[in-house]
Amino acid sequence: MSITFEQSPLVRDVLSFHCPRWEELPAIELYMDQLTNYINAVYTPLTDPTDDDPLLTKAMVNNYVKMKVVARPVNKKYGRTQQAYLLVICAMKQVLSIPELYALIHIGLQKYPLPMAYNYFCTEIENALRAAFSDERLPVLDTARSPNDVTRLVRRVAQSYACKVYVQKRIQFEQMTRQSESAHRDTAKK
Repeated sequence: MSITFEQSPLVRDVLSFHCPRWEELPAIELYMDQLTNYINAVYTPLTDPTDDDPLLTKAMVNNYVKMKVVARPVNKKYGRTQQAYLLVICAMKQVLSIPELYALIHIGLQKYPLPMAYNYFCTEIENALRAAFSDERLPVLDTARSPNDVTRLVRRVAQSYACKVYVQKRIQFEQMTRQSESAHRDTAKK
């Protein structure tokens, strides 16, 4: 008996995704390897396990630092601020160019302190993913206390990202289904 996309582990993983809030980010500063491992682990439910390219590499982090999108590490360690920036960048870079995401981050930070802006981003990403992947068509409500142009921008980016993840997971499911059916047919022939 085959399962539907909605019943698949791929969807279950996405629906269980949790973006760590500011308070949940590692309190200790992380070295580069720890940083990339941590951020890649956070996004594991949303990535393709067959893709050998990690979402974040050391080279990418170094480029973001050179481009001044992320602050330089202190004594080769990355604190909560850099961790939060990189978690946001890893999602937003899927649907925006680096200059666009840099601009969006700075628009948000002009209005809100970083911990508040970051936590709002996390909530919007989770809500957008649930809405995109849910069997029931959930409305995507703005979770801001007082919605405004900045919160609408963040919500739209979150929705765009969630839609991209949905399409990628759906394609991945179809490929896995075809491979499974092909293997089943090959076994039946023997």
